[in-house]
Amino acid sequence: MPIILRIMLIVGSLATGIYIRGKLRKSQMQIEDVIFWLFFAAALIFMSVFPELIVWFAELIGIDSAVNFVFLCVIFLMLIRCFSLSVKVSTLEVKLKELTERLSVKDALIQDEERKESE
Repeated sequence: MPIILRIMLIVGSLATGIYIRGKLRKSQMQIEDVIFWLFFAAALIFMSVFPELIVWFAELIGIDSAVNFVFLCVIFLMLIRCFSLSVKVSTLEVKLKELTERLSVKDALIQDEERKESE
């Protein structure tokens, strides 16, 4: 693995860690999101510190270049994250729909009571 890629991975993961730490201090992120991004940063550091292991895994799978294996791992992790966010958004959409329906029913009941009182 080229040294420039290793340096970029380390710098990128450290920058990610610092950014996530700042967001956590300001309470702008949930703990589960922070854990994912810290895991991601740790994985990048691991890949850059132990390139021999990455080369070995790449050869084991049949990938010609360790760099391609790193990109494959990053893409895989991002797909997992994208899927988990899709599940979260779907759950929130269902909850929002239920909340909207409940609110509409309550508003209708309140309006009916107000009409009955005014008559």
